[in-house]
Amino acid sequence: MAALAAPREDPTAHLPTATVQRGFLEATVTASGNIESGATASLQMRGAGGIVAKVYVATGQQVSRGDKLVRVDDTDARAQLESALVALDSAEASLRTTTQGRTSAERQADAAAIAAAEQNLKNAERSLAAAQDNYDLVKDQQAELVGIARDAADAAQRVVDLGREQLAALEQQLSATDPADAAAIAALEAQIAQVESQLAIDKATLKTADASLAQAKRTRDTALQQARQSLTSQTGSRDAAKKSLAQQKATVAVNQQGPKPGNVDAANAQVESAQLQVDKARQAIEDTVLVAPFDGVVSTVNAVVGQSSATVVASATGASGLVVLVNPEGLRVTAAIAEADATAVQVGQPATVNLPASGIDMSGEVIAVNIASTVSNNVVQYLTTVSLTDPPAEVRVGQTSSLSIITGSEEDALFVPTSAITVDGASSYVTRLADGVQTRVEVTTGMVGTTGTQILSGLAEGDIVVLPSTGGAASLPFPAAGGSTGQ
Repeated sequence: MAALAAPREDPTAHLPTATVQRGFLEATVTASGNIESGATASLQMRGAGGIVAKVYVATGQQVSRGDKLVRVDDTDARAQLESALVALDSAEASLRTTTQGRTSAERQADAAAIAAAEQNLKNAERSLAAAQDNYDLVKDQQAELVGIARDAADAAQRVVDLGREQLAALEQQLSATDPADAAAIAALEAQIAQVESQLAIDKATLKTADASLAQAKRTRDTALQQARQSLTSQTGSRDAAKKSLAQQKATVAVNQQGPKPGNVDAANAQVESAQLQVDKARQAIEDTVLVAPFDGVVSTVNAVVGQSSATVVASATGASGLVVLVNPEGLRVTAAIAEADATAVQVGQPATVNLPASGIDMSGEVIAVNIASTVSNNVVQYLTTVSLTDPPAEVRVGQTSSLSIITGSEEDALFVPTSAITVDGASSYVTRLADGVQTRVEVTTGMVGTTGTQILSGLAEGDIVVLPSTGGAASLPFPAAGGSTGQ
């Protein structure tokens, strides 16, 4: 009985293929980042600060503008206010005195003040003369001590030089002695050994003398510096005493002239200055309380009761203020976009933001793309900021987010899977399958989208294209469009 012939298997039956489609095509760029607040304030005390006395808020608490956040100890500030009030009373009293003229007791006080200033000047001049004498004495004494040390060092150097000359002469004599004259050689070697031993002692003496000279110079320099500083200080004291006496005489002379418009103006200026200090002191008390500058949510509280407000340790998030306040409105995401994708990202493009932890999806818009790059692990990236449109109330600053920025779209695009396209130099090709025959077709491509690449020419809707095989099997030969074969 004749065997039945087995049906011939179609070699293209198991090829992975895709159909050329027409429809909506969208291109996106993806990245990841964290939710940020457009208005974030790391708040510190406005004044000098101090020891934290009370913390009014906790993390996550909502506050309104002007609400108290932190208060530091105001003891010093209140003491300054009291002092400023006393100074103001004194200035006002001085103004009254200026307008009333000098009394007999005040004239006596003026005379006593001048006498005291004159005595201060005499004392300063005597102290200056004593400082000058001490400087001259120290200078002479130290010069003598340095001279003695220098003479000792010079003498030690001469001894060493003489020893070296003796040693050189003996060594020269030894080299000139007949080698057969053993007695002479032995005698010379003994002398050389003795001279070398003495030379070592002399060198040690020289080293000690040099060290003594260096120490003497250091001692001299230190003593002269101290004496010079004392002289300078006493000169300053004498000059200050002169100025004080001149100022006291001028003040008394002015006082004795009676009230004049200039004096009254000066007294008024002192009152105004004292009043200014009072106002500053009152402001310092107000500055011991840190208040919220805007409505927001407390993101971080670093203030600790009992610690200095000036030595706040940054939190684990890197925030370094006493209190970090964020505005929940105007939330945004900043992400690093790869260099290859950055040119497609433009301000105004729509974006989708997903929070993986909660599954929340939100809309957004690109509001900024840095023109300067950042480099991380040798990868060039560009920071891009996306603002969130109406984020839900449960969104929190710092949450991890995934961005999908829409960089382009086509409503009626012809497209194929991107993997179906082979780029060869400046040309692009696909493998079209028709009636079991594979044909290499050159195509013109357009936008590269998330679901495929746009085809501008070379294919028609419904065409079948061969996808790259993932199994590693060799591709079948086929005739190329235009009459050539192979690929």
